[in-house]
Amino acid sequence: MSSGLRLALLVLLAAVLGAGGGIGGVYWYQQAQQPETVQRPAFSLPDLAGDTRSITEWDGRIVVLNFWATWCAPCREEIPLFTELQARYGDEGVQFLGVAIDRREAITEYLDRVEMGYPTLYGMQAAMDVAASYDNHAGTLPYTVIIDRDGDIRHYFRGQVHREDLQPILAELVRSG
Repeated sequence: MSSGLRLALLVLLAAVLGAGGGIGGVYWYQQAQQPETVQRPAFSLPDLAGDTRSITEWDGRIVVLNFWATWCAPCREEIPLFTELQARYGDEGVQFLGVAIDRREAITEYLDRVEMGYPTLYGMQAAMDVAASYDNHAGTLPYTVIIDRDGDIRHYFRGQVHREDLQPILAELVRSG
């Protein structure tokens, strides 16, 4: 084998290994991370009607807390799934709750076109501060936190959540009471 061909094959092998490692790293980072048991931080933000709402309103329920924005394509892709799962699990004690990091006008304009079957709160810096208090210091969107009935954070999802990742977690938390 010529040294030129050997060098080309080594470069190709390094590129393939590098790409595989990068893809694997992104996949790992985006998957649900199970934290040590941590009590969810309390917060209050306005809803779209202008009323201040507190996360404590949903104490005793399984809360799927989703940080999103109208300009975030993966965030928008999650809304139909979350609306469907809210309808499926709502009577079993599951509450989806959005926190939009966006302007009220942009949110209401967007929701005039799209059905969101669960409440959303909003803010700019205040909402980003809430996300950071839920261990999203990088400002990743979408960002979803699963909180059990006792108020303990059970899972984090950095990036878009898919049915096959979320539904088994919800089913388990519903079964466990």
